[in-house]
Amino acid sequence: MYSIDSRSAIPVYEQLKRQIRLRIVSGMLNEDEKLPSIRELASTLRINPNTVAKAYNHLETDEFVISRKGLGYYVIAGRKNLQSDREIIFTDLTDEFISRLTELGFASEEIVKGLSDRLRGEIEYDQIK
Repeated sequence: MYSIDSRSAIPVYEQLKRQIRLRIVSGMLNEDEKLPSIRELASTLRINPNTVAKAYNHLETDEFVISRKGLGYYVIAGRKNLQSDREIIFTDLTDEFISRLTELGFASEEIVKGLSDRLRGEIEYDQIK
């Protein structure tokens, strides 16, 4: 399901929005699939219903979901902006990653070097296989 990191510098509504958007883009949520009700999700995550409503409203503005009066929120059918969606997800994930590392005191140079070393290691490992 969904999870919230209360220690994160990223607002709760944004964490939820990102997780839902990632599930839509990755196909974990299908077209026209109903999202949990605001009250239900707020209760499950133990957060304020207004926070869930804010995430859902942002997703609707970004055309990931649609609100059906009296029925709830549904994944929009026929999304065509897959590349744009992937870029948004990439930006969101890297922003979160960088934010967490800077909270831990890592400098930009350390982050870049660490990523470069890690990617180089992954490439070498993949070539050995």
